[in-house]
Amino acid sequence: MTAPQPVSEPMLGTDTPPVRLEVSDLRVHYPTGRGFVRAVDGISFSVDPGEYLGLVGESGCGKSTVVKAILQLLPTDTRVEGQILVDGEDLLSASADRVRALRWTKLALIAQSAMNALDPVYRIGEQIAESIHAHIDVSNEAARERARELFALVGIAPERLDDYPHQFSGGMRQRAVIAMALSLNAGLLLADEPTTALDPIMQDQVLGRLHRIHEALQRSMILVTHDMAVVAETCESIAVMYAGKIMETGPTRQLLAAPCHPYTMGLRNAFPTMKEDAPELISIPGTLPDLVDPPPGCRFASRCPFMTAKCEQIEPELVEVSPGHSVACHYADRAGELREQAARREVWVQVETRWESEGVSA
Repeated sequence: MTAPQPVSEPMLGTDTPPVRLEVSDLRVHYPTGRGFVRAVDGISFSVDPGEYLGLVGESGCGKSTVVKAILQLLPTDTRVEGQILVDGEDLLSASADRVRALRWTKLALIAQSAMNALDPVYRIGEQIAESIHAHIDVSNEAARERARELFALVGIAPERLDDYPHQFSGGMRQRAVIAMALSLNAGLLLADEPTTALDPIMQDQVLGRLHRIHEALQRSMILVTHDMAVVAETCESIAVMYAGKIMETGPTRQLLAAPCHPYTMGLRNAFPTMKEDAPELISIPGTLPDLVDPPPGCRFASRCPFMTAKCEQIEPELVEVSPGHSVACHYADRAGELREQAARREVWVQVETRWESEGVSA
């Protein structure tokens, strides 16, 4: 195991710069009794230093697997191919000791379930100090002082450091997990559905805190979520995943205002707003394809109201349609026309009818 790195107090890694992440042709396949599940199947994206990227998609699309691949937390029998470059260093070819040294210092996880992420038998301050001691050789008082700073940063009174997790509300526990992820000011934060278990008020508080931390520290971050509203409020750019593939990626405002992939159009239809003249919500009929034996063409074809024979036979490439905005659709050049049609419920009812005619529940 790599020894903790000595450092002069009270730096504790607070001068760490934000990280640049480049993911190229990443493939993560899990073994099962039926064969390998292609949970992530050839995706590429990047996160610039200080950028917040929202990784969006429904459950089972591969979002959390991407996070686990970056942190190298996958089961040992998983097939992983491609490149994951952190400031130019490939994590997939790095030693286990090197990856362990990069966790918390360059890469940090904000877990989905704060109650499961925190050990119930240890005081929260002790757990934060332990994360510091694991990587940096400092005194107990220096680690304790850093924990106090972090609690103040996430809006928790420092005197609560000696409380146990069960003494915190859900929102406070989630903010404590954020504090722990920031213990060494890692250059890249990986937030895996950080507000899923919270009520709307707590969710807003946690997101507001993340936004203020971003303004103050300018960390890079990947925010994994199925909630388009969360991404719209928090992230500068979006990557939309479906069935192990990236369907569309681009600047948040541009992508949400004028999506070019039918799947993104469908997600936007299911995105509630507070506007008085807001259109009715429309769900996407159907289910994800079998990722042990995925279809040969576009993976969204069976649920797409604009599907053609070409979509079923040929997989579309991710191509740039405007600066920074890329789409994997054969008909991206007709996006304006398709957006108008996708806003009508009857268009998606046709998909539901197609699924029912094939004897599959939509």
